[in-house]
Amino acid sequence: ALPDVEAAPGEPDPAPVFEIKAAGKSFVDFQHDVTAEDVRLAHREGFISVEHLKRYTTLGMATDQGKSSNVPGLAIMAEALGKPIPEVGTTRFRPPYTAVSIGSLAAERFGDLKPERLTPMHDWHIANGARMYSAGLWYRPMIYGLAGETVEQAYVREAKATRDSAGIVDVSTLGKIAVQGPDAAEFLDRVYTNMFSTLAVGKARYGLMLREDGLAFDDGTTWRLGEQDFLMTTTTANAGKVMQHLEYFLDVIWPELKVTVTSVTDEWAGAAIGGPKARAILATCVTGTAVDNATLPFMGIVRGQIAGVPVMICRLSFSGEMAFEVYSGAGHGTHVWEALIEAGKPSGLVTYGLEALGTMRIEKGHVTGAEIDGRTTARDLHLDWMLSKKKPFIGSAMMDREGLITPDRLQLVGLVSLDNRPFNGGAHIVEELDEANPRDSIGHITACCYSPALGKHIALALVKGGKARHGTRAFVSDPLRNRFGPIEIVSNHFYDPDGSRMHG
Repeated sequence: ALPDVEAAPGEPDPAPVFEIKAAGKSFVDFQHDVTAEDVRLAHREGFISVEHLKRYTTLGMATDQGKSSNVPGLAIMAEALGKPIPEVGTTRFRPPYTAVSIGSLAAERFGDLKPERLTPMHDWHIANGARMYSAGLWYRPMIYGLAGETVEQAYVREAKATRDSAGIVDVSTLGKIAVQGPDAAEFLDRVYTNMFSTLAVGKARYGLMLREDGLAFDDGTTWRLGEQDFLMTTTTANAGKVMQHLEYFLDVIWPELKVTVTSVTDEWAGAAIGGPKARAILATCVTGTAVDNATLPFMGIVRGQIAGVPVMICRLSFSGEMAFEVYSGAGHGTHVWEALIEAGKPSGLVTYGLEALGTMRIEKGHVTGAEIDGRTTARDLHLDWMLSKKKPFIGSAMMDREGLITPDRLQLVGLVSLDNRPFNGGAHIVEELDEANPRDSIGHITACCYSPALGKHIALALVKGGKARHGTRAFVSDPLRNRFGPIEIVSNHFYDPDGSRMHG
């Protein structure tokens, strides 16, 4: 049996701490190999706070959090400082030495680290069978599936109906920034690669931004609402980054410009309605303005009312069809949305989600963050026509570096599956197929889908020297998912390449 343990009377009497200096190394922390000389070096370098000492030497940062090393380490520092050990202090102890609260382990049950962002029409989407999808911090409809439909069946139906008749999608998540002031146009000329000072009031223009290193940053349309009043739209994912980008250049680089930028993303609800019957549907429910070609040409802007609610309408297209973006105050978003859907019922208007939206943009060859990935240039994406030669802009000084203009860079192309099998995002493109011995990759798939307009499996990809490869054949190589097969490399503009459908 174990002997009984008797409690020692009185206060514990700790033994004094002293160092027996040796010729070799004297280890203080055996887990992180911190020596006595390391502690003295920290003192000489000015890291005399215990928290600085800890980070400079890693003393006490191992699994025991200093329980086997801190006392001698702190004693050495105390000697160097000429202070008693208690005055040197102790470091903060962390797990696994200190307990981890159950609340920390189950934190996700009590909310998210970042807020969930919901569009003004979110409740309508849920009530009408939308399957929701997380797009950054936003929740957006992926599909509006019918009973028994797979995701592919749903998005194919939605995309086909939009191209045949009309479809409507919630675009409230697009970043929206008000750019206002006497120098607003000049500021946009510097921010975008193309000119905005020449844009007429009541018109919109597609713009491209570069980073300072000359690589593509973001794209979107900007509307000129007045001489000194612009509404900039950005991609959903980059809205915050673009806002920081604009604020930095105004505050640090060009403080003399009289411009204010204000994030107004949450102030507006947006609905995009597109398809051959979209204009006729709008005409039945919009008052206060006409929507014919003369009144509302491509990239034109008008103001009117829908169901008594003031709206702004811009004729622009992401789907490749004749389309219109309708913006109303966020508080009236659902009311306007429902009015548009009611007006579209006789014409077969469908609601569609991100899958159909992505399918139609792939068919049209439009770029998103999958292609503007921080490594591509405007030329890689065939957007060099937007690079103004009349003015400098952010990135213009660096965009022609030798490494950014070589002809063998990864360039945007389209792919068509020749074995009629679906693609996988991220799959590699190779010139010769050897499943047992993978060949060098010449590119990768950025986005893929089944195209209801073409009746084929298609993809967008970034391929070395892609523009010169149009009409040639290669292979898709995806060993992880056992997908290999022949492909044809084509233009990224699969559908309506001359834009006749959206220009009407």
